[in-house]
Amino acid sequence: MASRQSLRAFQVIRPSVPTASYRPRTWQAVRFYSEAAANETPASAPYLQHLKTDLKTAMRAKDAPRLAVLRAILSANLNASKTKTPIRTDPQLVIQIMKMKRSIEETAAEAKKVGREDLAEKELEQAKLMEEYIVKSKLEVLGEEQLRPMIKEQIELSIAEGAQTKTLMPDVIKRIKGATEDKVVESKILAPLVKELINERNKSTTFIMSRINISSGSAFEAEIGYSRAVVVDGWVMVSGTTGYDYQSGKISANVEEQAEQTLVNIARALEEAGSSMSEVVRVQYVLPDREDFPKTWPVLKKWFGDVRPAAMMIESKLMKEEMKIEIEVTAKKGCAKQ
Repeated sequence: MASRQSLRAFQVIRPSVPTASYRPRTWQAVRFYSEAAANETPASAPYLQHLKTDLKTAMRAKDAPRLAVLRAILSANLNASKTKTPIRTDPQLVIQIMKMKRSIEETAAEAKKVGREDLAEKELEQAKLMEEYIVKSKLEVLGEEQLRPMIKEQIELSIAEGAQTKTLMPDVIKRIKGATEDKVVESKILAPLVKELINERNKSTTFIMSRINISSGSAFEAEIGYSRAVVVDGWVMVSGTTGYDYQSGKISANVEEQAEQTLVNIARALEEAGSSMSEVVRVQYVLPDREDFPKTWPVLKKWFGDVRPAAMMIESKLMKEEMKIEIEVTAKKGCAKQ
């Protein structure tokens, strides 16, 4: 008896009379089960229980169109439970219903094109029932209008935290999914929209990057008019730094000690900028006497031995005679060697 009911339901949801250019809709990998089989579905989305209750009501009322639609939804859920991507949440279930609704509407349009108004009417009736269950879920469905400002915000946050080109899109998608886990967001809308907005940002000539100036409190910075470091778009550029202890204002006469204090000052600037020495990608050393450079190597190795940034040494006079070394670095957030 159950198998006959399943067959009748299948015939309702899938027209069997093809025409020259009309292909009846088929549900990919969908098997139709009796009420008993539907109840064997593994624990899944909470909203599923409401659909099962409606299934029983539809069976008692002999409501063939509703019965067919509900069986299709429950069967799609059951089949998904046997894959690597089971439907576990209400938003996932509603997304599945939305996909099925679109398929029905496409089939109705095809039927209408070839003059099969009768089939188109049946399909649209089922699409209406699908829409009813989408609304009854009481979940907010986010479209492009709602997603655009959210995506733009997450793009900027991701970049500010050091996301690089290859990881930016997946990171933004992950952030959006986390922020909207109780809402309905379709991947077919989300992924292309994230890509579009990232490209839009990259191509924009009027975009003003967020900028942060870092000061160490050095008298030179205020007097000359510069920052110890500037953070722009995930990059941290640390100005030429010397070996003054900014607390005492003193500087050692020893080049090795100056090198150590200089790197301590740089490390503090990077930390304030949300970066670290492990993210330094380029370093430039300036010494008045190139013969002093080898003396600093043990200090430099201690700080950069595991980082291995690109580097260059220049021999040049510095602003004051007491300065024996000046170091400038550039760091990229999120690029620390793993």
